[in-house]
Amino acid sequence: MGEYIRSPLIRLMYEKLEHQNKHLHSNHDNWYDYRPEYVDFEFRDIFIQSYQDEETCKFLDNCYMKSDWLFTHFYHAIVKAALTWFMTSTSINGLVGRGSMFVFSSAQFLHLLNVNEDFKSDFLLDLGAGDGNVTLKMSPYFKMVYVTEISPVMRWRLSKHGFSILDVDSWKLISKQLDTPEVPSHFDVISCLNLLDRCTAPITLLKRINQALKPITGILILGIVLPLKQYVETTHDQRPNEILDIVDSELWEVQLSSLIKNILIPANFNILRWTRLPYLCEGDFLKSFYYLNEIILVLQTTI
Repeated sequence: MGEYIRSPLIRLMYEKLEHQNKHLHSNHDNWYDYRPEYVDFEFRDIFIQSYQDEETCKFLDNCYMKSDWLFTHFYHAIVKAALTWFMTSTSINGLVGRGSMFVFSSAQFLHLLNVNEDFKSDFLLDLGAGDGNVTLKMSPYFKMVYVTEISPVMRWRLSKHGFSILDVDSWKLISKQLDTPEVPSHFDVISCLNLLDRCTAPITLLKRINQALKPITGILILGIVLPLKQYVETTHDQRPNEILDIVDSELWEVQLSSLIKNILIPANFNILRWTRLPYLCEGDFLKSFYYLNEIILVLQTTI
């Protein structure tokens, strides 16, 4: 029916309504499943099945509600067009408060760590924390939360949450308050969500994470979108300095096995468990939300 609508605006609204109706009452099981025939046998047994839970549904409901704010979307489009010459898309989104992301719920995070809701640990470092909404899912379970973020606008938003902000290169405090403790030499958990494929030196980053985790007990929560497409927002050609040696395939399961064998194991990480989740983002006047195929891996350093 949409192809018979002559008005471009009405057609866009109709297509968005179709998209919303398609997803509104779905459990989206296809977002969480995988095809075992394409995954190496040794990685099948450590797969954790995830589901669309209450927090995920609340995020989607909020997306459906915001998608009807047409004047807000027009305002965002105008601001982005005006500022795109001076700021990155990440900073623009942080400035206008749009494009919030959802990776996992609090319950899904605890499930990944294989702990209950009474879990409490000392130090969390969230690398590339963005606006901090994902960090907020993890922060209640740690005494101190440290974050890094390259966007000045997002750092401002992170400071509003009360997180201790570290320099992206040195991992030292950017601004130290009188009551701020020293940065620990090792962290209990480091989260690196959707950063490995967006930074200039992913192999170097993995080495730094390995050194910064607490020996034996330290945990890395690694999130990456597959199929892989490396893209660096802050370089002139949007290309990284270090290329991830992952097999070129449209099958994300094949790329996952390649990521583990070619990148993570050589970087001295042991894979404890992994799951598949949707990487959700608030939408606009075209769609209520956007999503990418996200793989979350729980890793420890090898001795």
